[in-house]
Amino acid sequence: MNRFLYSNWEIYSKEDFSDQSTQVVETYQQSVASVSMYLYRAPIDNTKMVGYIPKISVYKGDVESIDLLYGNAIETSDAMVSINLNWFELKYGSSKLADIIEYLESLRVIHQRKKRVTMLGLGDVGSMLAIGLKLLGGEEIESLGIYDISDNQKMRWEMELNQIAVNQGLKIIPIEQADLFSGDVFIFCASKFVPKVGEEGQDVRMIQFEENSKLISMYAIQARNAGFKGVFAVVSDPVDLLCKQVFHSSNMDLNQENYDYRGLLPEQIIGFGLGVMDGRAHYYSEKLELNYSKKGRVFGPHGRDLVVSEDILDENQEKSLLLTERVITANLEMRALGYKPYIAPAISSGAYSIVKLLSGEMHYSANFVNGIYWGSRNRQQLYGIEFEQLRVSNALYSRIKASYQKLGDTWVELNS
Repeated sequence: MNRFLYSNWEIYSKEDFSDQSTQVVETYQQSVASVSMYLYRAPIDNTKMVGYIPKISVYKGDVESIDLLYGNAIETSDAMVSINLNWFELKYGSSKLADIIEYLESLRVIHQRKKRVTMLGLGDVGSMLAIGLKLLGGEEIESLGIYDISDNQKMRWEMELNQIAVNQGLKIIPIEQADLFSGDVFIFCASKFVPKVGEEGQDVRMIQFEENSKLISMYAIQARNAGFKGVFAVVSDPVDLLCKQVFHSSNMDLNQENYDYRGLLPEQIIGFGLGVMDGRAHYYSEKLELNYSKKGRVFGPHGRDLVVSEDILDENQEKSLLLTERVITANLEMRALGYKPYIAPAISSGAYSIVKLLSGEMHYSANFVNGIYWGSRNRQQLYGIEFEQLRVSNALYSRIKASYQKLGDTWVELNS
């Protein structure tokens, strides 16, 4: 592994950048650089362009994977910015250090300012999410542009939200469809199919995929055509699979036949469905007198293959499996009462988690990990997503790997 100093960056790479660097460092002593960067090459279909990888993994030449997050028993905050040069060259036609750092500087500037947010869909989930953003987003959101196919819905929620006497500086602005990708964050809350109470199956999410994937593909292509550089936030179900659909549709050529990877970067697409599963795990853990609030986590998709851990170090999964079952059937309990379960998802998975993303705090969301949109705790750093890495029991790790594999298999099945 070569180590170079460039500007205030300490750079690690197997490639030779000595013609661009100011100093070549032969040993791994403490350098004068204030920020570290790892430059590597890997296939672009299963890696992000920019992310964070722990230094200990960089020394081994590793790239981001599910094993790196949980299987190698690493817990560290000593992560460095990582860039796949294959992605960067495709997008920007260069691998020069100056161009890379200029790009990273643009990410830092965007991260540190208030965001212009736009959202599509003002139905049950969308309207509740908009309320949550208005109440919680005053420090992070400059404006919220709202769009719905119903003009009356837009007029109603512009009036209602701007009359809330909280965060009055956060203005709600009705927008047209053409303006959806004019901001920093786009939130997809639309849905073509939501089962009526009493008509759902065991996993409502999968019923929704066929129709919602067609709808979200339209907006993925619009984002590509607009040259959108911000976050494409997916709230509609099934979140993780729709994230993959956005990446797929936006990166196909004009005939939608072959990948050209000219659309959204994988890290631009983030799914927000896991926050409510964490909320439900807290709720049922208290009722069952378990320890989730102190020792637990949720992982994976917002659906039947969710992994809930009551204690991430416990090899006995009996309590975790009991809690998992209660969490994944909570929506059916609500529907049995005659109501659609949308309030907690809109706030916990949607508004709360999106605001936490924008503030750079830990939250639950689904992000790209080796070709799969995987739900876990993470935070938005200056230059990209940094996942929470955990030491977990072997039994829990087996459940995590099985869920991760099932997500990949499901995508293949749905597109076969």
